[in-house]
Amino acid sequence: MINSEQVVTNPSNLVTENKEEPLIIVDGKIAPKLTNFVAHMEFIDEKTCLQCHAKEREMNFGSGPVLVKQMPHEYRDNCISCHILPK
Repeated sequence: MINSEQVVTNPSNLVTENKEEPLIIVDGKIAPKLTNFVAHMEFIDEKTCLQCHAKEREMNFGSGPVLVKQMPHEYRDNCISCHILPK
C-alpha cells in the first residue's frame, strides 16, 4: 500500500487495488482521494477549498472536532485535476 506521503520513483510498475480510479502522481507523490465529506462531494472552486485548507486548524462540522490539514503543496488551479472526488 502507498500513502500520500511516499515518493514514487517508478510509477509504471505500480498496481492499484481499485482499477476505476486513476493513479495521479504530482511531484513524485500520489495525490490523495478526497475524504467522503459533504464539502468534498462537488468541486466549486479553489477559493472554496482554501477556506478550510489554507492552514491546518481544528474545525467542528457538527459531529465533533476534526483536524483539517493544510494543503501540503503550492497553490495550483483546479484541485480536482489531481484530487479525486468521492463517489
